[in-house]
Amino acid sequence: MRTIVYILVLGVLILVQTALSNFIGIFGVKPDLPLVFALCMAMVKNEKAGALMGLMNGFLEDILFGRFIGLNTIAKSIAGYVVGLGSQNLYKGRVIITMALVFTGSVIFNFLFMTIAFFTGELIHPWRYLLSITVASSLINMFVSPLIYIGAYRIERFFDYYFDIKY
Repeated sequence: MRTIVYILVLGVLILVQTALSNFIGIFGVKPDLPLVFALCMAMVKNEKAGALMGLMNGFLEDILFGRFIGLNTIAKSIAGYVVGLGSQNLYKGRVIITMALVFTGSVIFNFLFMTIAFFTGELIHPWRYLLSITVASSLINMFVSPLIYIGAYRIERFFDYYFDIKY
């Protein structure tokens, strides 16, 4: 049940991101809402859930928008795993911690994405775009993260309550 809901949430976030990309972008850079959701799920649950969420997210995006399967999948699953691993011993209720972890996860994703794209021949000069795109998208993801974190936390709390009480 949880997996179905998470796939639906990722699908809705991908739809919102693609439908409103012209309106929510700043200087041509838009937030990666499914990545932020995967990173927030890594903070709410653990590193395995973050890697799985990044894997599902990257796979959906690779199927829908990618030239080949694997570029987003690898980068987003590693970013989700690292954020989940790094947030194990932190109190995650603070907004500044959530924003810092999402910023870090976005930087990791962008670096991995551009590195993999360079080695597979998708990008010719990735280092020219690395700093400008990485910083801008990570900042935008950071400012969107508190809202998505609250939603991810409430979804997980609902499932924990529902399955602990009912079954």
